[in-house]
Amino acid sequence: MIDSKKLSEIFQYKQKTNNLKGKVINVVNQIPFNCYITNADNSDEKIIERLNLAVRDDNGGLDSTPISHIERRRRSTVIALGQTNVWQLKTRRGHSAMYAALYSLKQNYNTLYIGGTGAILSQQVKQPIESNSISDSDKESLKHLLQARHDMIPIFIDDKLSYGHYEGYSKQVLWPLMHYLMWSDKVDELSFWEDYVKVNQIFADEAIRNYQEGDIIWVHDYHLMLVPQMIRDVLPNAPVGLFVHTPFPSSELFRCLPHRKEVLQGILGANVVAFQTYNYARHFASNCIRVLGCEYTPSGILGNGTLIQIEVHPIGIDVDRTRHHCRSPGVAPKAKAIRERYAGKKIIVGRDKLDPVKGVYQKLEAFESFLNNYPEWHEKVVLIQVTSPGVLGSPELENKITEIVARINSKHGSLEFTPANMFNQHIDRDEYYALLEVADIGLVTPIIDGMNTASFEYVVAQEDRHSPLILSEFTGTANSMSAACIVNPWDCKEVARAIAQCLSMNDEEKTLKYKQLHNFVNSHTAAYWADSLIKCLLNVPKTSLGTTTSLDLSRVKIEYENKKKRAFFFDYDGTLVPIRSEPDDASPPQNVLDVLTDLAKDPNNIVWVISGRKLEYLEKWLGHIPNLALASEHGCFIRDAGSKTAVSLLKDIDMSWKDDVKEIFEYYTERTPGSFVEEKECSITWHYRKADPKYGAFQARELQNHVEQNFVGKLPVECLIGKMTVEVRPTLVNKGVIVKRAITQNPDIELIFCAGDDRTDEDMFHILERMEIGGIELIQFTVFVGKLDRNTLAKWRVNSSKDFVAILQALTKQT
Repeated sequence: MIDSKKLSEIFQYKQKTNNLKGKVINVVNQIPFNCYITNADNSDEKIIERLNLAVRDDNGGLDSTPISHIERRRRSTVIALGQTNVWQLKTRRGHSAMYAALYSLKQNYNTLYIGGTGAILSQQVKQPIESNSISDSDKESLKHLLQARHDMIPIFIDDKLSYGHYEGYSKQVLWPLMHYLMWSDKVDELSFWEDYVKVNQIFADEAIRNYQEGDIIWVHDYHLMLVPQMIRDVLPNAPVGLFVHTPFPSSELFRCLPHRKEVLQGILGANVVAFQTYNYARHFASNCIRVLGCEYTPSGILGNGTLIQIEVHPIGIDVDRTRHHCRSPGVAPKAKAIRERYAGKKIIVGRDKLDPVKGVYQKLEAFESFLNNYPEWHEKVVLIQVTSPGVLGSPELENKITEIVARINSKHGSLEFTPANMFNQHIDRDEYYALLEVADIGLVTPIIDGMNTASFEYVVAQEDRHSPLILSEFTGTANSMSAACIVNPWDCKEVARAIAQCLSMNDEEKTLKYKQLHNFVNSHTAAYWADSLIKCLLNVPKTSLGTTTSLDLSRVKIEYENKKKRAFFFDYDGTLVPIRSEPDDASPPQNVLDVLTDLAKDPNNIVWVISGRKLEYLEKWLGHIPNLALASEHGCFIRDAGSKTAVSLLKDIDMSWKDDVKEIFEYYTERTPGSFVEEKECSITWHYRKADPKYGAFQARELQNHVEQNFVGKLPVECLIGKMTVEVRPTLVNKGVIVKRAITQNPDIELIFCAGDDRTDEDMFHILERMEIGGIELIQFTVFVGKLDRNTLAKWRVNSSKDFVAILQALTKQT
């Protein structure tokens, strides 16, 4: 007997935060430290002989050892965080928000950080050395230091392989693509791709080696987008998340990537894929639909039958640490010096990498427009723009910036006054925070950026002065910081107006806007972001995907004979009868009618046929069978066993969307020979069984994307991809609802036998799985019928509808 109270609790889903039983494994491209090696046996001359810069020759090869220009430029030796007689660790420059967030998890969780070492540096000459010159004993020494002091496992990667992965595919192919730029024609995408796959496998293998039951795994950023599926192949039930820190481009651009499918499939190995903004998440979903033909639901992406949740979690900064840096003893004298140098002037501050996407040139154009159109501010305003080397070397951009700076200063400056002050160099941390503190305007104008946490740091640095912030609408932070002055960086006149408005803003308005920015930055910190990711992955419903095996008929017979009350739930097309190219030709053969009749006449059996077909078809073909219950259109209409009247479940459900969806379906029908539209009471289906298979599938993806973008999420409907069909139906009614209703009305059920062949039948399997997870003890056989070409919640499989009917015949002959 089923516990009705417990059953009710299971079906009334309430989200709760589960407790983490194991550790949090964070897989990141690099550890947050530069590693310096000291070797007293080598002279400086010998070490220097081993140093090589990563320079590509004309043939695309490596001059010797591929050590990174980027790595050299990003080297930072700020704080020592561990030292032995061989190794010294110092803080790595960049990604401070992510590093601070992951470190904050140590307060509440056991953590393990897996990351590459990056270039190993010589302590004597502060230059990279060849990876193969480091002995195994020295590597073990570094591993011990990092694991003992910081719960980290370093990954050592061969220089050539590292170059192909990091500076090759990641920086020269993926980074531009993620920021809406095409990679250079000179880039060897294919050879870099091979290195990218190999390094991703190295990271995945390390995560797999260190995973234990109860752990969760978070993989970070575009360098490692293949890792989730690589882990899933070995650990099918491990909770895996992927956070993409960069933007994600629209499908029109991402589809240009030759290995687009492999990348998307790698990402879809995760249980949760998280992004900085809703737009990036939407673009990812669109890519999955148009490139892979996946199905989108309000909860996420259905890839190969698996629900991958899509989440939006904008990152924050470590506010306390940033505030501490702002109050460092070295900041005040530097801030004073800046104020004295620009005494009597309003100071606009910008700090960016010198990349095309950072909008430095657009910023200078806007500043020039401001000086041209607001002469009252002549010789009263200066721009201090600090740039550091970018990811992509761009001499052309550097030349353009040099020209516009010279033009601004020649027109609006003098020997005594320089309005545009350009500093293309790294500055130390105290100088950076001193600039933020003295600013009268913070000017952040990227043309595309994942988040841009510099705007958060500016808010913290302005706790005393409350100066306004001008922020590009194309940064991830713009969605959260509406109190800033949001601008389009491509419109230089708009940015110029914003500068003039901010300079004229009174103290009361400044304070009001600043408080809103300050409240957000202080409440959405790096620690808050990291904790949100953990809770998000802990709350992912557990499934038994990937464990489907051939149905054991002997076991079914034993359970069938031993149970007094049994329930059967069957799909129709593809389960009881084969799929037909002409839907009207799918009438049941006599053996199907006989076996359904035999099952239904047993008073201990409850038998339902739950189909997507119209009720008139089911009643015509099966309505004469005594005690057989019918549900049509995926459960929109039901006819209980023994009843002659069908009941609609569409009462109070808004169906006004049908006309708009039908118009879209007809548009694609006109352009896809062989396709047609089937309109039902509660759904509309687009069939392409008679169309060219390849073109029909392509059009189906385009149609699905069209529907997802315009209806799903905005209206109470969902788009389902069936066998050669695209169907739109209400979200409130599905086959699972009928199963839940039947079980609730018959709590004495001891055996459930449920079978289906496509995506719509997963709703039935999902309901039964929730019962199993919730502790309802009864025998279940969930059966997938047909060729298993995707993941399913069903535990068992049968090869064809013919074999499935034969199994039912074997059961009825036993009684």
